[in-house]
Amino acid sequence: MVCALASAAEAKTPPALRGAIATVGGRSVEAIDIQRAALALGLEPPRGMTPRAWRRTLLDRCVDRELLALEAEHRALFDDPDVRRAVTEREFDILMGLLYEKVLLPGIVPSPAEFDSIKNSGRYRWLDLHYILVRGDPAGRLGVAVRIADRARHGARWDSLAKIYSGHPPSAAAGGRFGPVLVKDLEPVSQDSIASAKPGDIFGPYSGPYGHELYKVGGWIEVGDDSLARLLVDERTRQINQRYYDRVLRKYHFAADSLNARLAMATFRSESTDSILASLRPDGTRAGLGIRPAVGIVARADGVAITIADIIRFVRPATDAYGRVRVHEFGDMVTLAARAVLHELIVRDAREWGLDKDPLVARRLRLCRDEVATKTMVERARPADPSASALRAFIEKNASRYQRPAARVARVAMFSSADSAREALKSWNGIGFPSDSTLQSRGFLIRNHVRTGGLFPRQVATLSVPEASTDPISLSLRALAAGQFAPATETVQGWAVAMMTGREEAAPLSPEEAAPRALRDWREEMENQWVIDQLERLRAKTPVNVVPARLEAVRLAPTAPGAPASKKRAAR
Repeated sequence: MVCALASAAEAKTPPALRGAIATVGGRSVEAIDIQRAALALGLEPPRGMTPRAWRRTLLDRCVDRELLALEAEHRALFDDPDVRRAVTEREFDILMGLLYEKVLLPGIVPSPAEFDSIKNSGRYRWLDLHYILVRGDPAGRLGVAVRIADRARHGARWDSLAKIYSGHPPSAAAGGRFGPVLVKDLEPVSQDSIASAKPGDIFGPYSGPYGHELYKVGGWIEVGDDSLARLLVDERTRQINQRYYDRVLRKYHFAADSLNARLAMATFRSESTDSILASLRPDGTRAGLGIRPAVGIVARADGVAITIADIIRFVRPATDAYGRVRVHEFGDMVTLAARAVLHELIVRDAREWGLDKDPLVARRLRLCRDEVATKTMVERARPADPSASALRAFIEKNASRYQRPAARVARVAMFSSADSAREALKSWNGIGFPSDSTLQSRGFLIRNHVRTGGLFPRQVATLSVPEASTDPISLSLRALAAGQFAPATETVQGWAVAMMTGREEAAPLSPEEAAPRALRDWREEMENQWVIDQLERLRAKTPVNVVPARLEAVRLAPTAPGAPASKKRAAR
């Protein structure tokens, strides 16, 4: 008896209002899914539909989305390389913003310990630099630079030496004085020594790309802690993205294969990207054949191999008229390889920071992953595009869709200010629009085949404006006859002076004009029909478990804080 009463009590206990609203195939629909569907379709139910039925409709939409995602998963589309890459790009768009906000921006301001370390290193001290550059390649004229440094250290006048030997005209003309410079901007091998040097100390020569450099410490320019902190913040702000990219590439041990990278450069210069892709094996490499060079792995990072195919598909480097990529420097080739893998590594880094653990972020990532796979599945299931004759038949069958709307035709001149537009209107009204030659002599550019939103100040065009348009120019022409001017009209681009010239009646588009729109419509119809058929099949075989009480508890419309309880109940 007691057990029976306990069972009855348990049966009457309502389910908890928190938790999944519905489960389908191991996936769940949450309250936020219903709310986002309401934002997309409308917070209020359509006329004649009860709030309960509207919630059920929203739930059905969410369930359909999950059913299609399950079907994409069943077809192994989540393992498809193209889908994985597209998902990575979508995830990068989401996670990079969070990285910037939560990781990169907080790192701009150095911590007290980091600030003290930077200050003590001496690399951010301002130095009054005296400078001599002995021009020549690294192997040439080094002996001359050594003798100049030796003479300077034994008392020769620096200004005289600079005027005689320095190949840096601005400092040579100033007697060898370069001016203020940070120690960190000098040759790297010199920085530790110079950071603790005394005025008058001489360093060098240091060989670089422009020749051999000699430094003399003219003095130190002391700056306060506040100025140093501002300098660090400004520098890190300018370099925030590049510093992060470099750090990510180092973290995952990105490295180029010098031999294969140079072979890839030669391949880019000698073959078009299409022919390269056609010659590659599935793994993105190929063997050498005659004069055609082999192409291997261009670069690697932890768990990733970058091929020439990855660079072509994901970086899309610019090509010349023959479809070839011109890469002249090895560093440019390395940059292309890094760009091919950088987004993937950033997504990996963001996940290691735990940014994907936030429930809302995790939901966004899951939805974008499902969306990419589902769209790919639907596009691949669509039949091949119709032939020209079949497309023409589709246009004829749906002729009402492909009509050129009735339009007003006007000659329009655009001005940058209301005063100039009204002055032109005053002088033109009654005599008509000036000729093109007259307008050109006044500095106007005559435009052809331009839309209303593409006309800018000091430009003139004949515009065909649909009668149904709510554009300001269209509204100003509404009551005019041919030959009449509209008042000076403000638009987003400037002030328009328009003269009505006539009307164009509605007319069917030619088959050539209608073809692009018709092809899009045909594809959409085929995809919609396939989705409808699939959903009927999936709904029949996949059980959906709904918790009605939780569905009823979902609040679709936001309620202001402190609203009366009756209004809150109505919103529910």
